[in-house]
Amino acid sequence: MESTLELTKIKEVLQKNLKILIILPLLFLIISAIVTFFVLSPKYQANTQILVNQTKGDNPQFMEQEVQSNIQLVNTYKEIVKSPRILDEVSKDLNDKYSPSKLSSMLTITNQENTQLINIQVKSGHKEDSEKIANSFAKVTSKQIPKIMSVDNVSILSKADGTAVKVAPKTVVNLIGAFFLGLVVALIYIFFKVIFDKRIKDEEDVEKELGLPVLGSIQKFN
Repeated sequence: MESTLELTKIKEVLQKNLKILIILPLLFLIISAIVTFFVLSPKYQANTQILVNQTKGDNPQFMEQEVQSNIQLVNTYKEIVKSPRILDEVSKDLNDKYSPSKLSSMLTITNQENTQLINIQVKSGHKEDSEKIANSFAKVTSKQIPKIMSVDNVSILSKADGTAVKVAPKTVVNLIGAFFLGLVVALIYIFFKVIFDKRIKDEEDVEKELGLPVLGSIQKFN
């Protein structure tokens, strides 16, 4: 019985503050849409892959050992890709459009565990640029590592041509998140309003606060 009464009270409070429950989420949604579409700059990510591969041989045991050796070299190669030497060469390859420090901030190097693959990820505000930069890193790396390490076991597995995708801003996530944030703010506002606002506004409040029936009301005259 008490739980039913509590639910009834909650329902009444929400109905009284229905405008706030509608206006605040919509306001947050509109602000988020403006920021997402007109303020935030889009970011595109392009990916390329290079392969640390083994030389051809007839001895299975030797080939297995070389595969393991190449896997161990992957971490070294990852650091080389991010090194100043590679960054300088990529900057030159792109006609100095981006400085080495700028290229470094756009670059992410990852690899799948126990594989010979190195993933080169580049984020840029322009789709075509992210693809060009990623391809340049793959090309320069495949040329420079043999010179640095005195080996010839690196090749480009995949290029970024036409594969860049938009990764930010996340429009749907931003809009849904803003709507629910507005809803939470509205509920918090209503909660504090109910707790701290003790003013009597109508006959119903008089009956609740004093426990007395209302016999009549006097209209306000100007």
